[in-house]
Amino acid sequence: MSFRTLVVLASLLVGLAPQPAVPAAAQGHANCAGITRATPQTPECDALMAAQPNPDVTPIPFDLGVIAGQDFIYFDADAVLLYNRPDGDEIGVFPAGRSSYVNVLQISGDWAEIRPNRWVSLANANFATPSTLTGVLINRMDMPFAWAIYDDCTSLTPGGAANCRQSGSFSRYDLMNIYATVTVDDLDWHLVGPGQWTVQTNLSIVHPTPPTVFPWRWIGVSTYEQNLVAYEGERPVMATLVSTGDMEDERWRTDAGVWEVDLFWEAGPMEGAAGSADVYALDQVPYHMYFNWREALHGVYWHDNFGYYWSHGCVNLTVSDAKWLWDNFVLLGTRVYVYDEKLG
Repeated sequence: MSFRTLVVLASLLVGLAPQPAVPAAAQGHANCAGITRATPQTPECDALMAAQPNPDVTPIPFDLGVIAGQDFIYFDADAVLLYNRPDGDEIGVFPAGRSSYVNVLQISGDWAEIRPNRWVSLANANFATPSTLTGVLINRMDMPFAWAIYDDCTSLTPGGAANCRQSGSFSRYDLMNIYATVTVDDLDWHLVGPGQWTVQTNLSIVHPTPPTVFPWRWIGVSTYEQNLVAYEGERPVMATLVSTGDMEDERWRTDAGVWEVDLFWEAGPMEGAAGSADVYALDQVPYHMYFNWREALHGVYWHDNFGYYWSHGCVNLTVSDAKWLWDNFVLLGTRVYVYDEKLG
């Protein structure tokens, strides 16, 4: 019996109604409860940071799955000429542009076949480089953790000036524990290491306590934090950065609410916004998991902007993370809870 069949049968044994929301936990670890702006360091918290310097997680393997070994290109031109063979005869025009990625069928010298017997020059072409970011499987979680979404320097104290030389720095996509949180002038400052404080706007935070609870397996998508967490009841089991739709533009926002995955498509085209400056056309998008008619969880090979708004409403994941969800977690009827609240 397949994984999907087993999980569907198991889900029938439990109710599908959401449970009451669990109260949000404090942002930090109990051993650092004595940390304040006036007392930015305690022996108990120092000991914890020495014992648990990193989140207790396991990275998901990098795996391009269904698009492994394939090339995708876009063109620095609104249209490119089509030829019947390399250096052959012109036979038409292909509408191109920065938001149109095509699957390369084969390459011959400086030419690429992008449709059967339709060749283009690679002179104005750019090859996609899929992100190497992968999410994490959560082994144990007794405090929040976060990804850095910018390269930045930390501060020696909450609210203090950035101090690369004495406090240190982090790079985009670095993963770190949040040991304590202090609010300064309406902004949360997070202790992420000994003498290392950073402001909330530098991070995408995953909290131990979920925003609500559903029985069995479900997915929470935070448009505030730009991350996704896969849960088994109350327990977070996997987390990653995502890119959702622009919440400032109603046309492209990812709709808040509770949805169910109702359509799967392993790989296929996506296109939309025809007739506007936002038009896009994408070949072989991997691992579509639709939950709200036009909105889907899916992998992307064309950008590495996770942690920021970037989509036309879908929840963009790295190909590796989308494949993990496809293979191990998401089933027909899996709940997807999209929310914009700040937790903690």
